[in-house]
Amino acid sequence: MSQRRFARSLAIRHLVCGSCNGCELEMNALSAPQYDISQEGWSIVASPRHADIITVTGPMTEAMRLAARRTLEATAEPVLVVAVGDCASGEGTWCGAGSAGAGAGQELKASIVVRGCPPTPDALREGLRAAATLLDERNS
Repeated sequence: MSQRRFARSLAIRHLVCGSCNGCELEMNALSAPQYDISQEGWSIVASPRHADIITVTGPMTEAMRLAARRTLEATAEPVLVVAVGDCASGEGTWCGAGSAGAGAGQELKASIVVRGCPPTPDALREGLRAAATLLDERNS
């Protein structure tokens, strides 16, 4: 069975909104040879101005609320947000604890949610594929 090749590359900007770093470790694994996302034409970018997709992890903390909004404002339309992990979806251990509020994905209205604590690299790839497909549909 052949896999669909996307017509263009996918630039991903990752935003940590207050996670425990478990999801970030799994996101980092996407650059390892076993899961190498560059083979799909995908890359992690440093600027939201270059991004097609914003991935977010963790519950939204007060300290990150303004930075997250500014990141979304700096991203070109259509903005597509992917919530990574249970905390970003609003159902994780740290949601509502201390200065943490709802899940970052809830506050930023994520289009795709990748569940898990933390999600596996395979689940992350599937979530990013779903996001890329949704982005292709919005752009056509």
